[in-house]
Amino acid sequence: MRRAFAVGPRGRKLWIVSRSLDCVCDQRERTSIGVVMDAFARHGQRVALRHEQGDWTFVQLSAAVYRMARALQSEGLGRGETIAILAGNQPETFVLRYAAQVIGCGVAVLYQQLATPMLAEMLRASEAAALVFDSTRFADAGRALLGELPGIAGFALGDCRGATDIVARAASRSSESMAIDARPEDVADIRFTSGTTGTPKGIPRTFRVPAYFAPSTLAVWADATQLLCTPVGHLGGTLAVVVLVAGGCVVLHERFEAGDVLAAIERERVSFAWMQPILLHQLLDHPAVETTDTSSLRSINVGGWASTPHRIVEAMERFGPIVVQGYGASEAGQITWLSQEEHVNPDLLTTVGRPVPGVDVSIRDSDGQPVASGITGEIWVRGPSMMTGYYKQPEQTARVLRDGWFRSGDLGFLDVEGYLTIVGRIKDVIITTDVHIHPSQVEGVLMKHPGIQAAVVFGFTSGEDNDERVGAAVVPTPTHQLSRNEIASRVSVELGAPYVPEVILIVDTLPTTGSQKPDRDALRKIATATTAST
Repeated sequence: MRRAFAVGPRGRKLWIVSRSLDCVCDQRERTSIGVVMDAFARHGQRVALRHEQGDWTFVQLSAAVYRMARALQSEGLGRGETIAILAGNQPETFVLRYAAQVIGCGVAVLYQQLATPMLAEMLRASEAAALVFDSTRFADAGRALLGELPGIAGFALGDCRGATDIVARAASRSSESMAIDARPEDVADIRFTSGTTGTPKGIPRTFRVPAYFAPSTLAVWADATQLLCTPVGHLGGTLAVVVLVAGGCVVLHERFEAGDVLAAIERERVSFAWMQPILLHQLLDHPAVETTDTSSLRSINVGGWASTPHRIVEAMERFGPIVVQGYGASEAGQITWLSQEEHVNPDLLTTVGRPVPGVDVSIRDSDGQPVASGITGEIWVRGPSMMTGYYKQPEQTARVLRDGWFRSGDLGFLDVEGYLTIVGRIKDVIITTDVHIHPSQVEGVLMKHPGIQAAVVFGFTSGEDNDERVGAAVVPTPTHQLSRNEIASRVSVELGAPYVPEVILIVDTLPTTGSQKPDRDALRKIATATTAST
């Protein structure tokens, strides 16, 4: 395949592709997007996506992808460039992702709940050539981003001032199959870390065919119906790709609302869902949980941060022995797994399981030396899914990659049987005048309270002495009235006075980072402001 370019709209390169019989190189079998599009063709009239606006079959999804790919290509976009998407959990997000990848572009799915300055940093970090946004939900944010970054081409899903309506452009294009321009070594997508302490770090993934596309893995998902109720840019969205390639169905919810999720499980006969612990807790605390038919569920995957044993037991009692948990990182993939069978052993519920096949876990001290079983240290990981580095950030990469190992920044310990227990983040350890406190110690006590749905413990500084103090934020269950004295007393009795939070925030919801983890930095600012005003 020979490629030349002319100057297209807005001065962008417009790729012109010419083919000869001896140089056609359609990268279907060798690239992840090729595998995806071939799978869509095989699955035909089966329902691929289910959304409040209607169902999409694989035939419809495939046709929309090829139309959109041709529309993006006609706008001068092509192999090696990055397209950022701000569209939420709707079918068009999937169409855009696959269309961009068909023409060899990398994709950065932006976290829609973030403020415009943080989204702008993500666009800069990914060196995005174009931004596509939903003209209904994100018109203001989209226009603001294009105004701040004038070098980026702007496209909207629908009519929107200041951006090209890419849906209208795609409508007149052919839906016929087309060659895959991506190469295995090209960047397929860029996933971002939370970025709460500075510039977001992008983690690139290439078009090489991932292990989870193996036939034996796909066979497990062939008849699955997944409920995707967390942002598509997170792990749930990655799992959705596996379900679709296998021929399963993905039910899309724009946001998590416990009552709607329970209703969808019953109505759509959902078999699988991934969610963070707090979302599982909300399901368990919802009044409809006792009357909803959830017998279709075969697996609830819980991840993102730690749950607590008594809530996991509660979930198994309500939904059956179908809960699985694990520990992973965007930089290293899945690290450990605690299977459904292992969940019946209560002694293992404080762990996140053992390393998955092919992954090594080592606990190291501050000098990088391995420590014995039962000793807490930093978790180091190596395995086949480990990143090669942060996207175009060599200094950040050098801080976390050492001799083939990834330094997670998490604290934990391994027992003699190889089960891993997570203690917390190194940066989150609270150093008071009396003791060093791991937030998980206090969080574990708080989460035993029947009236607490979620709890986050953090350190903050306040006053002229600049000493670190203990703060806590708790979300009460819908039917419980919490008092700060009640919370403080519980911690004092179980752990002692040094562990008692000086500031206790009782909130309806916890602030979260772009990766949907508790935002301790935001809570620190609130706690500092609270003490300053008293």
